Amino acid sequence: MGRGLNKVTLIGFVERPPELRYTNQGQAVAVFSLSTHRYWTTNAGESRQSTEWFSVVTWGKLAEVASKRLRRNQRLYAEGHLQTRSWEDASGQRQSRTEVVANKLIPLETWETIPGPEQSEEMPLCLNRVMVIGNLGRDPEMRYTPGGQAITSFSLAATRTWVSPHEGRRDATEWFNVVAWGSLAEICKQYLSKGRRVYVEGELRTRGWENASGQKHFRTELVANEMIILGPRPAANNGIGPTFYDDRPAF
Repeated sequence: MGRGLNKVTLIGFVERPPELRYTNQGQAVAVFSLSTHRYWTTNAGESRQSTEWFSVVTWGKLAEVASKRLRRNQRLYAEGHLQTRSWEDASGQRQSRTEVVANKLIPLETWETIPGPEQSEEMPLCLNRVMVIGNLGRDPEMRYTPGGQAITSFSLAATRTWVSPHEGRRDATEWFNVVAWGSLAEICKQYLSKGRRVYVEGELRTRGWENASGQKHFRTELVANEMIILGPRPAANNGIGPTFYDDRPAF
């Protein structure tokens, strides 16, 4: 049994067809972009829509098949894990990129066969779901919006273990920036602490901003809507208090 869980499932639309290349060792790698669309209604009854973009990477035989079968606007189910890599650009600035490393791809309908934004929670047009089991890297930090809504953020480390044919047992740790809203934010602040092991489920969202010098920055966050505390309850809790909470963020 692995020490952590790092799993992402997406249903979205191919925005950029796969680009196939081969490593120096002759292994195939395909990279393409996938978009997911989310629709909701505000408390004031106004309709809203948002789009998230994902960079998807797949390897080996699956990469070769994807490069032949996938096309723009095709609806696609993708399953895999998240991986973040970092590098320095020509100006010495630190850059990072979060990718979905897919191990399963299932082509679905094309965009033209989908009848607009009509959807329900039981049958959504798209899916953006991430499941992580890991340990908190720091104590949660909570703040409030000008409207009085609680927001709690913390980091979560998930270690994935696998066996490589050439290098034997391998470990890789991915760090997630987790954000919880509303009542769930208050629960996380009250019951979680550095080192605590938890299960978190939610969706990925990427936000961008410009710093004072005009440089663009992006941050990918796991917006939690479900949380389960794993392991024994803290002694300070005296065995009382919730270990599970589910709360959708309000817009």
